[in-house]
Parts: sequence; structure tokens; C-alpha cells
Amino acid sequence: MTHTVRFQDALPIAIQFTEEHYDCLGKEPPVLIRDLYGKIRLFLHSEQTPQHKALAESLTALLGHFSYITDAVFIYEQDFFNSKTITDSPDKIRIPDTKQPIYLLDRQITGQDWLRQPIQEQHPPRATLFGIKGGVGRSTALAIWAWDLAKQGKKVLVVDLDLESPGIGQILLPQKYLPDFGVIDWLVEEAVGQADDHLLRDMVATSPLAETSEGVIRVVTTAGSNEQDYIAKLSRVYMDINQNGDTLDFAHRLARLLQQLEAQEKPDIVLLDSRAGIHDIAAIAVNRLTDMAFLFAINTPQTWQAYRYLFSHWQKWNVNLTTFRENLKIVAGMVPELGREDYISRCKEAAYNLFLETIYEQTAAEELDTFNFAADDNSAPHFPLEVLWNITFQEFNPQSEDYFRINGAQLNACYGNFLQMATQLVLGEYIS
Repeated sequence: MTHTVRFQDALPIAIQFTEEHYDCLGKEPPVLIRDLYGKIRLFLHSEQTPQHKALAESLTALLGHFSYITDAVFIYEQDFFNSKTITDSPDKIRIPDTKQPIYLLDRQITGQDWLRQPIQEQHPPRATLFGIKGGVGRSTALAIWAWDLAKQGKKVLVVDLDLESPGIGQILLPQKYLPDFGVIDWLVEEAVGQADDHLLRDMVATSPLAETSEGVIRVVTTAGSNEQDYIAKLSRVYMDINQNGDTLDFAHRLARLLQQLEAQEKPDIVLLDSRAGIHDIAAIAVNRLTDMAFLFAINTPQTWQAYRYLFSHWQKWNVNLTTFRENLKIVAGMVPELGREDYISRCKEAAYNLFLETIYEQTAAEELDTFNFAADDNSAPHFPLEVLWNITFQEFNPQSEDYFRINGAQLNACYGNFLQMATQLVLGEYIS
């Protein structure tokens, strides 16, 4: 019976084949290219040799349906008009744990940004609030944090990047306060060269939540007050665009938007409300645009398994993980009132196991310069900040004039730990 090669089998087979025949493939490191269907071919810097035909036949047979035809499974640098699209691709990564250097170029429709470098630029402190699953209290926590920061005299800029399921804008802005335009307007207008200063000014509104505070909350929503073509716009915003002969991908477009908003608003801190789930915009917000990413979780098997998929992806390729791994922090959201201490203990244990088995480095006790933390180290990324559930916040309505005055004690009890520690992590300060 013929063995069926599945998707997860094909790449290890190709890597092993490349290692075994490395000396026959040229002097420069080969590149395995996996296409959108998962089919694999081998890019070589050398010229074709008579031996390559037999090797191509062998690789085709090994990969089964995840191979190109024999005549196309090897491709050569001289066959390309511009081979730099492969050799200089930002998504070309070194395959770990091979004796000789072998690279992978993984062509994906989505998900590339989870492995890409953070976008290096000068900007005010930024924090991203993210949940791998929805319904974990992320947007509520962001609104309360923005209010608390404004109470301390900070100018807060909140940007709703949950384009697929907008929320934070409607929490912080009653309908009559909504700006004329939103994030999706900027993206579609920028694509045709019309993202001007007038548009930028009309994208930001002041939340009445902080009217009695020393600071201010400025809000950028996903859409404007009179939006009528949201889905038509949304279907166009994720594309790369060409500007002055250069291709600008979606991540750099968002980075440009934030830079322009920050130059206009001059905030003390920027809070990004990220889409839940493993989506490109979440990847960009979590590990390409921010200084600190707060990863919200509730203690369920589904939540930790979903995070494990993401963390294992980072662990497997380990390309740019060192550039952002210290900027991660777990938040235990919606901690129940009953059995609270036991719940937090279990959540802490689950988070620790997640980090320990994926992105913490295994090391001897005497080695200090490693990314590893004790289970009870409260400064560690896995050690959860706590947000306690309370029926007071079940129907969260910060637009009520006296909401925070009436519920100040409960608010502090439920969010005090998160507010203090999150502010310290991002701003290095907290004024009680």
C-alpha cells in the first residue's frame, strides 16, 4: 500500500532530502519554496547538472501530491528575471537545526506577519490588547485603562484595529461623538493617494468618558459616523499598494497611519485594540507595532490550545522571536468570584506550562543569560495580571455620566492589579 504524504510530512521530507544531497545542490544555500497549496520545490543558485534529473525524480516521488512535476521541482537562479524576489524576500527564513544552511520561503495567503520583524521606528509608548479567543473582556479593560490613564493626566490615543468586529470606538464614543471617518477610510483613500491632513483630522474624536479628568482620551474608530459602504471598503483594505515604485505591505501601511496620527495628536500613550484570533492584523498589532502586548485569556482548554498553536509556530521557526518575546504579558480575564484563588492558581499554572513548553529556553541553573523564568516570578511574561469578574460590569456602559463614580470601588477591586501593572510595564510609572 502506497504511503500518503500529508501536509505536515512534506516539509520534513524535503528538508531531509536537501540535507542528504546538499553537496550536489551547489555552493550557496538552497531555498525550499512552499506554495499556497503546500507544494514544495527547490530553488538552487547553481546551474543544472546531469545528476539533478535523478535527484528531481527522487524528490518528486518522496513528496507525492505535495511535489511539483519532475521537470519543475528544481528551479534555478538564472531562470528568473528577478531572482531577488526569492533571495532577498523578507519571508525567507533559515530552517533551524540543520547541519548546513537551508532556507524556507513559505508562500501564504495570511499569517506571514507572525514571523516578521517588528517595524523599527520612533513612536510614543504603545500597548496592544489581544485575545486569542473573543469574549474575554479585552475591550472593556482597554476602556477602563484609558479612563484611568486620563485620570492621571495622560493624553491617551485609542485606535480600534479590530476591523472585522469593531467595538472599542462604540464603547468610548456615543453616536453623536463619532468622527466623520475611520481607519478603513484612511486605508482606501491612501491607496489612491488621498489620505490627506483633512481626512486625518476628521478621524479622531474626544471621548466624553474623560471630561472631568486632567487628561484626555482621543479615539480613532474603524468607521465614521455616517458609514454606508463598510464591507465594500473592508474587502479592499488588506492589500499591498504601490507607492513611488515601491510595494508597501499592509503592516507598513498601518505603521504609517499610526505615525501620522501620533504626529498629529502627540499622545503620551497609544492603546491598540486588536482583533481576536490568529489573523494578519492581530500579528501586526502583537509583534510588529507595539511595545507591549497583553494577551488576554480565560482558563479553558480551548484558550490555551489556541495560544499553543501560535506559540508553537513561534517556537518552530524562532526567526524573530527574540525581538518581541519580552514584550508579552498574559492577562487572566474575567476571573470568577467563586473559587477565585484556586482559579488564578490554575490559570498561572497553565500559562507557565505554555511558555515553558514553547518559548522559554531550556537551560542549566547556572546560565543567567537565557529567556526563562520561575513559575512564581511575577515579572515573567506568563505570570498573569488579573481582571476580576463582577456583575457590575456585566452591562458595561461607560457612557453613563456617573458610571465610574458609582462603581469606583468595584472598578478598583476588579481592575486595580491590571491598571497598575500594565501602566508600569508600558510607561514605567503608576500614580495612585
